[in-house]
Amino acid sequence: MYTLLNNAESSKFDLYLPGRLVASLHYTIDEDKNSMMLIYCESIEPEDSDRHCTELMMRSLEDVHSRRMKITITCPIALKYVDGPADDGPVPA
Repeated sequence: MYTLLNNAESSKFDLYLPGRLVASLHYTIDEDKNSMMLIYCESIEPEDSDRHCTELMMRSLEDVHSRRMKITITCPIALKYVDGPADDGPVPA
């Protein structure tokens, strides 16, 4: 079971499986514009890295949407998740 923690001090979301960090998503927040820029997504563990990054993006986007913040994405991995597979169209954010 995955757990997402917002590590605000380090400006990143950390995704955990029991007892271990599996992926992180670094961000910056612009308080004046009420927006978050997703900068860099990294999988800590090479096994199941696609699954970890997909789960990390899904949970992170839910968190940002719940705060009603605008999102800018510069990370190619994050963009891949938001754009979705070529045949299926965009993934709802």
